[in-house]
Amino acid sequence: MKRKIVISEKAHQETFDYFVSKGFEIIKFKDQLKPYKAVSHHPDMFMFYDDKLFVEKNIPLDGIRCGSLGEKYPETVKFNLAKIGEFVVCKYDVVSETIKEHLRQKNYKIINVNQGYSKCSTAIVGNAFITSDKGIYDACIKEGITGLLIRPGSIELPDLDYGFIGGTCVSFDDVVYFNGNITKHPDYESIKSFITKTGKKIDYINIPLTDVGSFIIIERSE
Repeated sequence: MKRKIVISEKAHQETFDYFVSKGFEIIKFKDQLKPYKAVSHHPDMFMFYDDKLFVEKNIPLDGIRCGSLGEKYPETVKFNLAKIGEFVVCKYDVVSETIKEHLRQKNYKIINVNQGYSKCSTAIVGNAFITSDKGIYDACIKEGITGLLIRPGSIELPDLDYGFIGGTCVSFDDVVYFNGNITKHPDYESIKSFITKTGKKIDYINIPLTDVGSFIIIERSE
C-alpha cells in the first residue's frame, strides 16, 4: 500500500519533509478562500475520509462530491466528522446527506454533539481521543470510548484566539505526529502518558504548536 496524506499548504516545510521521509505522497491542500480566512486552507473543512474520500464539489481531488460548503456556521461543518473506531462524532443534522448515507451503510454509531467542528476539536489516537471540548468528551466517555480532556488554548491559529488539538496532529503506525512542539503544552505530561498507554510514541517539529487543520491520510493500492 502506498499512502497519500493531505496537508494544508500553509504547514511548515519541515512537516512536509517529515512525511516524505516516512514514505508518504504529499497532497498540498490549497486555500479555498472560504468560509473564512483562519480555516480556508484546512482539509477537514472540505473533506471526510473513511474507506472513501468525500469532498466538497469544488475540491480538485478524486472522491465522491458532496455539494458546496456554506459560508456561515453551521453550513460550514458538513464534512467535520471525527471517526473513532465504530463511532462517528458530529453535529449530525448538518452533515452532508451523501456522507450520512455512507454512515448508515456502515452501521456506525453516531454520537451527536453540539460542537459542529468535531474533527477540528478531536485528536484521534487509534480507538481513543483527546479533546478540549467538554461536550465531546462527556458524550464519548458515556459511550465507553477512552479519552483525555485537556484545557483549551496553547495552540496557535492565525486570525483566531487559539486553535484546536485535532488540527495539530495525526496518528499513523506507532506514532502520533504533532505540527509543533507539544512538550510546551501545559497538559503535555497527561498527553504523553495517554498516548504512551495506547502503545504509540510522540514525534513533532520544533515550532510553536499550530492548528493547520486535520491531516487526512488516504490509503490506496499501487
